[in-house]
Amino acid sequence: MSTTCIYIGSHTIGFARCANFRDRIYGDFELTSKYNPSSEAYLSKLKEVCPRDDGDDNISAMDNHTSAVFDNAYFETLIKGEGLLNSDQEMWSSIAGYSTSDTVNKYWADPEAFFKQFSDSMVKMGNITNPGGGVVRKTCRFVNT
Repeated sequence: MSTTCIYIGSHTIGFARCANFRDRIYGDFELTSKYNPSSEAYLSKLKEVCPRDDGDDNISAMDNHTSAVFDNAYFETLIKGEGLLNSDQEMWSSIAGYSTSDTVNKYWADPEAFFKQFSDSMVKMGNITNPGGGVVRKTCRFVNT
């Protein structure tokens, strides 16, 4: 079972900044995935939100179908080639997806399996300890000052 699919499944809720998905809508998909954003309407919408050279802080929903609901529809976005982030879409459509595409299919077909595994995984992650005494970062990308 791929824990990556479980954790990325949390993308069923939330938004991403344009700076994080610009490459996906302006050509990087040709290098990394066999699917570009497959719907011209979806691609057009993303380009309105995220111009080629501006709007880094503009946002788009990670699950363009049910962005305010925790459900398994996010996995359908991957199957349709509409994953917002390259890293998400690769779970279904890239060479690297050979080990995760079956899991994507499973969680799309069986929402109860997704909810159960997600719940179990969150409990496991919540039980991780920090025996080395590290600190929690205030901003993930930077070491606390």
